[in-house]
Amino acid sequence: MEEQAFNTAVAGLIREARRRAGVTQAYVGRQAGLSRGSIANIEAGTQAPPLYRLVLIAAALGVQPEDLLPPLRRDGAAGLPARHAADVAAVWAQAAKMRDGHGEG
Repeated sequence: MEEQAFNTAVAGLIREARRRAGVTQAYVGRQAGLSRGSIANIEAGTQAPPLYRLVLIAAALGVQPEDLLPPLRRDGAAGLPARHAADVAAVWAQAAKMRDGHGEG
């Protein structure tokens, strides 16, 4: 998966989750420490949220961080540049810790 395609997929998942949660971009921005404009850019796929902000966005939407990531094989995030594959792996690891009760949240 190319970087732009990955960002576009993340954008759509965030937008869908926000709509399901019935909250505004401004609300999500406040919760994540971002402006409404940044959330709009993230939902448009023109700005990628840093990993830390992605976790805060997920919390604001009442979903797990991995719910905001496109489905990828867990055995290497095939096709992603190394820096994105590492981010995806870090989100999966943190989500697993949270599910097991060992993470913060």
